[in-house]
Amino acid sequence: MRPPLWMIIWVHFKIFSYTAHASALLTRPDLNPPALTIHLNRLDSTDKDLIFLTCYLTGHDAPLIYDLQGDLVWIGGKPGELDWHYHAHNLHTVSYQGSLHLAYSEVQLDSNGPNAGTNLMMNNRYEVVTEFPRPAGVTKLDPHEFDPIDNGTKFIQLLSRRHASDWKFAQDGNIAESVVQVVDNVTRTVEFEWRSLDHVPLNESCLTYPNIDYFHANSVVRDSDGNYLISSFHACTIYKIDGADGSIIWRLGGRKSDFVMLDGYQLMHMHHVRIRLLNSIKLPTALRAQVSDDTHLAISIFDNAFCSITSPTPSVKSSAAIVVLLNLVNMTGQIVERYAQPDGMFGALFGSVHFQPDGDRFIDWGGQRTISQYTQDSELVYHAELADAAMPTFSYRAYKGPWVGRPRTKPDVFGYSWTCTWNTTMYASWNGATEVRSWRFFGGATAQGPFKLAAIADKHGFETRAVASFFASYTYVEALQADGSVLGRSEIVSTRVPSQDYAAICSEFRCYQDLKWTEADSLPKCSSENLDMSGSVFGQTVLV
Repeated sequence: MRPPLWMIIWVHFKIFSYTAHASALLTRPDLNPPALTIHLNRLDSTDKDLIFLTCYLTGHDAPLIYDLQGDLVWIGGKPGELDWHYHAHNLHTVSYQGSLHLAYSEVQLDSNGPNAGTNLMMNNRYEVVTEFPRPAGVTKLDPHEFDPIDNGTKFIQLLSRRHASDWKFAQDGNIAESVVQVVDNVTRTVEFEWRSLDHVPLNESCLTYPNIDYFHANSVVRDSDGNYLISSFHACTIYKIDGADGSIIWRLGGRKSDFVMLDGYQLMHMHHVRIRLLNSIKLPTALRAQVSDDTHLAISIFDNAFCSITSPTPSVKSSAAIVVLLNLVNMTGQIVERYAQPDGMFGALFGSVHFQPDGDRFIDWGGQRTISQYTQDSELVYHAELADAAMPTFSYRAYKGPWVGRPRTKPDVFGYSWTCTWNTTMYASWNGATEVRSWRFFGGATAQGPFKLAAIADKHGFETRAVASFFASYTYVEALQADGSVLGRSEIVSTRVPSQDYAAICSEFRCYQDLKWTEADSLPKCSSENLDMSGSVFGQTVLV
């Protein structure tokens, strides 16, 4: 019996995964984010948007924010813990109570897939303002979708319930149905619930191997009439559902499609279905006069085009982000936009397509761990890759947009000197802070001061380095915004000086191995009573 696809992936990464490397961040050694390598960036220099994504199956899964240069801005989740069972999904910004918030899901993975978990939302200080834990009576929280509607007063979430079944593709005598809920944010009352087994029979599944998840909903969106579009990966179908009684209004794709694709395009393996305004899509000139909101519907889809457990061969030549125009009168559909994976590859899992305000399309290629941005004229203007060959990973969805982060935490600082007579190198970072433009470093002989200005440096990447003109036993840093005012100040920390045993793996700027700085017996301490704060050390410096 063939195991479920997620289990194949999980076992693969458990067995063949990389050995987690030590963090390169001196200020935050507990953070170990994957690299985001930029292969192409033709975006306008005025574009200051950030990238929101969640890495998957690295052992350090976390919600992540990067800038367009590939520098980390924020990493959440469980810093410092190598946990193959913890996963974060679908980090994105949402409008809630008049301001932007972050929303994503945290789940625990076990032998039955994503199980216990929580949907949560954070404000721009990275504080959780609302949580939706797995409700009682459901098998698991499904992290594919968690979105606010009605100005944040309600939320759409996905769940799963398991049932015994003698269906030929049931796994170990069980199947799981998908459950869509609309929940009141305050009372937690379930205002709408849709269960797949009540409306979609087992024979609509496109599975060809036993799998517990016969339906596998992976996206839900509500339209302006209060009805819902639900994408089913394992039924290879997009369903329009009546928002009052849950009945099926129509099907797109799969075994019982109500639409005929005019270009013969085969819709089977889909993620991230979204409704799009007709004036936001690229319409052929001949169609513009014929299209209206009364007769047509535009939807964007991430077309995986391949899934090993539903069909042996791809439906088209590569994964792609597509826009489908549906004629609701003639019940036909046609592709009006298609953006192929730049390397001609298949992202057999996950993926998303996000419309940008300027008309560009921002695409996450899912299982290919790459992200791209295209213009509507199909020009590739941005392409990046998450992690590298030594750190295999996936990305569930990726989004691009504005964000201002003002964390409650303080900035972090790290001071290092090769010897007790060496000028101190200082490092600064502030996880999640987006308004820092420069750093002001200070050094002193004692933790009580006095402190002298050691360096001023423009912010560069997540962690900025500056070198003082003197040795300082203690240091702290101030984060400055564009007008020069202070955003935050770090704690005062002692400078780290390696012992002679570590001299071979250290340089004038840092040590190149993960030293246990907390082991006092392996680290010398410098007596800096004779420190000349003007820039030199005089008298005898001793190791104590």
